[in-house]
This record gives sequence, C-alpha cells and structure tokens, in this order.
Amino acid sequence: MNFRRIEWIFLVAFVVLDIFLIFMFVQTSSTTSAKPSRDTVTTVISEMRADNISFKNPDNKEGTGYYIAGSNDSGLKKHTSQLSEQNTRVQSNGKLTSTLRDPQTIDKKNAKQELTAFIKQSGNVINGDQYVYDDQQSSDGDYVFVQKVADGEILTNTGQIRITVDKDNQLTGYTQSYVAHVKTLREKAVTISEKKALVALYQYNQVSNNSRIVWGRLGYSRLLQLKDSSVYVPTWIFAVRSKNSSNVSLHRINAFTGASMKSNTTSTTENEASSLETAAGLIW
Repeated sequence: MNFRRIEWIFLVAFVVLDIFLIFMFVQTSSTTSAKPSRDTVTTVISEMRADNISFKNPDNKEGTGYYIAGSNDSGLKKHTSQLSEQNTRVQSNGKLTSTLRDPQTIDKKNAKQELTAFIKQSGNVINGDQYVYDDQQSSDGDYVFVQKVADGEILTNTGQIRITVDKDNQLTGYTQSYVAHVKTLREKAVTISEKKALVALYQYNQVSNNSRIVWGRLGYSRLLQLKDSSVYVPTWIFAVRSKNSSNVSLHRINAFTGASMKSNTTSTTENEASSLETAAGLIW
C-alpha cells in the first residue's frame, strides 16, 4: 500500500512538472517575437549611456542552457558522520553549519587554492568536489563556492558553500547548502545574449539613472519551488550600484524568455563592491 502511494506521489509530481514545462514552452515561444530587435537593442543601449548608466560593452553572443530540477531536501544531514573534527548542525531548510574544533591557518595570498583543497577532502566537506570558487561573490574573509550543475553553476544560496576566515587568518567554519538529485528536464535551448538581457533590465526599470553595472554573469536561479523539488533556469544576473552608494543590488533576467525575475538585494561595503568589480572571470 505504501509503495503504491509513493508511486502516485511521483506520478503527480511528474505531471505537475510536465504541465509547467509545457506552459514555459508556450510562454517562451510567445515571447520570442517580442524580444528586442538588433536596432531596438542599439537604441536602448544609447539611451542607457545618455542616462549616465555606466557599463562596459556587453557580449552580443547567445548561449545555451537547460531547465533543471533538483530536490528541496539537501540530503546533507545523513552524511554528517563523514565529517571529522567539526561540530555541525543542519537547519530545517537543509543548510549545514559547521564549526571547526581546530581552526586552520590560511595564507590569504593563496586562499583560493588552499580553500579549494580543503573543501575537496571528504572529511572536511560533503560533496565538496561539486563546487567551484566564485571570485565575484567572495570578499576578504568571506569566501564563496558555488555548486556546479549541467553546464553552469547555481548562483543562489540554495547551492553554495560560504567559508569564514577571521582577521587572524583562521578558517573557523563554513555553511553549506546543496541541491541534490539534479537532472535536466528538457533538451538544451538557446539563451539570450548579455546585451539583450541588459536591455531587458533597463526596460523593466531595474537600473536607475547615474548608476553603474558592476558585473553581469550567466548562471542558474530557482524559477519554481514545488513541495519536494524545484525548477532552475538559466539567468542573467547583474550587480548594480546606485550613485553615491556602496550598496550593490542583484537583479535577475530569465535567460530563456527575457522576463524579469524576483530580485535579491545584498548590501555590501565599498571594499566588497570594489572586490566584486576587480575580480577575474565574468566581470565586464
């Protein structure tokens, strides 16, 4: 009886996902004709310059990506026994918090390499080899690794390791979130270019006059959360800093449809903003 009930639960879940994907396919098809033409893009870019919005020339190349799904249960709790010399607890949302019993000294000049080596040891971090260092979201003393999925990375806090190194260069602990059982839901599809995403950002009034686009990058964000699983979609994420402010706000554009997604705003110090701006990788 219990097995049959489980079968029905999985069947209903897959039906819901299929309905959602059909809806998104129709929406994507209907919005394709509404995507800005090359002339419109050029005009809007000129308008942004006239509004004193500063940014480096965005890439005009289209990319590709998937709809992907993953479990809302991180599964970290059942693997904590593999961790050594740590005090850990797992919150109700699946996020793991660890405090090292014996803090480790980190050479900040080689922090990326040393912390990468640290997380790849199974006794230190669960599934650590599935994460990569993220220059843009890291700052002095706060180092971020993001989870690799499909052909990109998850750029939200659902798939992230954040490591704390104190002022004495001691690695004291970390937090980890993880998306388990990741799978692609459809064949790979074309994503809009960085330039078109930037135009959409402006047309949705998410960037004000006299502001600066600090950086832009393509990754995965959660689009839909169901009871047991979530759907992720390729997303253009832009970090925007307003005039006379050290705060950087993150804005998201669906890279399939060009639609605006719910924004997550983070406040940073001037030094952190500078770190984001000068980091290597996908910064313009």
